Amino acid sequence: MKRRMSAQERKLAIVKTALPLFARGGFAQTTTKELAKAAGVSEPLLYKHFPSKEALYAAIHDYTCGETDPLVRKLTELNPSTTTLVRLVYCLMRAMVLARPVGTTDFDTRFRLMLQSILEDGAYARLVFRNRFAAFCSLIESSLEAAISSGDVLRSSVSSANAVRFTHHVGAWMAMTHLPAKPVLDYKTRREELVHQATRFALRGMGMTDPALGAHYDGKAPELQFPEEW
Repeated sequence: MKRRMSAQERKLAIVKTALPLFARGGFAQTTTKELAKAAGVSEPLLYKHFPSKEALYAAIHDYTCGETDPLVRKLTELNPSTTTLVRLVYCLMRAMVLARPVGTTDFDTRFRLMLQSILEDGAYARLVFRNRFAAFCSLIESSLEAAISSGDVLRSSVSSANAVRFTHHVGAWMAMTHLPAKPVLDYKTRREELVHQATRFALRGMGMTDPALGAHYDGKAPELQFPEEW
């Protein structure tokens, strides 16, 4: 006999099934009828767990923003340095282009949810940037400053904070072009190589010198390799 779900388990199951619907259709276009059908419950039962569509959407915010990837935790423990800067930029591009590491919510769904939020009121996107990306961004920025202090990166008129944001934007655009089954743009190279090209482009854009690039990043450095599950 199948065990009956607890109220908390049912709520979590509804959140997980609602995620891809909101990611594909956005908040405004997704109906409670569609949400209930996907979750395998009636609309009255859906409302029993979540009094409104807004409440369910808020629960999705909490669920996705509460996730912490193991690799992100590992990276945020690193000390600011040129080597850390290289690793962080590489991992950022790898996440955007290869959708790695794989979290409990797949990258495609999380990224689509972000885009839908930006097209609507932006509340979820702001929450993600504040709760998930801020610490990662701060470490990249402090590592960039450390690289500037060591002479590995030339200081420019662009603030370190914006240099980090611009780097993220490059990766985010590439992620968008790969959302459809057939990518919007043909970069004419394998995705693995695209990660390396984007990493070099971003590091050079931040002002990293050629000697520093040669010393800290050649695209095959052992410290840049991670387990397959990441």
